[in-house]
Amino acid sequence: MKRKHISGQDFTLQKKETANELKKKRKKFFGEIRATLLVIFSAAVLGYALITFGFQTIKVQGPSMEPALSTGDTVLVSKLSYLFGSIKRGDIVAIRPMGSDAYFDIKRVIAIPGDKISVMGGRMVVNDEPLDPAYDPGVIQSVGRLATPVTLGEKEYFVIGDNAGSSEDSRFSTYGNVQQSEIRGKVFYRLTKGKRGRIVNPTDEREDTQSEEETEEVTEEKTEAKTEEETD
Repeated sequence: MKRKHISGQDFTLQKKETANELKKKRKKFFGEIRATLLVIFSAAVLGYALITFGFQTIKVQGPSMEPALSTGDTVLVSKLSYLFGSIKRGDIVAIRPMGSDAYFDIKRVIAIPGDKISVMGGRMVVNDEPLDPAYDPGVIQSVGRLATPVTLGEKEYFVIGDNAGSSEDSRFSTYGNVQQSEIRGKVFYRLTKGKRGRIVNPTDEREDTQSEEETEEVTEEKTEAKTEEETD
């Protein structure tokens, strides 16, 4: 068997090709590392931004929101909700009073700009209508400012604790109407172990149910109409 002879020129060429291949592999390897690090860095920045500017956890202090929320509950607040939507009656919100950086208040919005709030027969009414039964605090013992009707100005909101007997809220002059700029976000999820779950505005829940029922009715009507046409 003849041994294949490799010239010096061929050996040098093969050596260069091998070096080029190694260089390409090294370049590809480090390129993949850079891409991976960039993805990790981007995810970390996005996560930090979401936590800092989008969401926040808050621990409920005091019994003012019972039975909806109890003292010690940890809730998740969306700071983005009101960038894309409006504050509604029935929303549970996180409030940071002007001049205070120490804590958040958790209260329920019962009236929005332009509404008139008063107490009639011991019960709170908004625009002469009773509150939604889902969050009506019942008989009001301490009416505070509501001894006379209160009308909200532009970007003003009236908040109260569901457990009105143990709540300092917009009924009292020391608290007053809440400015829109003081409402930092919507409370939408409870993280407390054993009680985890969404926190839904009862009004929104009913509207969603009503919308679903209306959709079903329309679908049924269309189906019936189509059946009648086919029968004819």
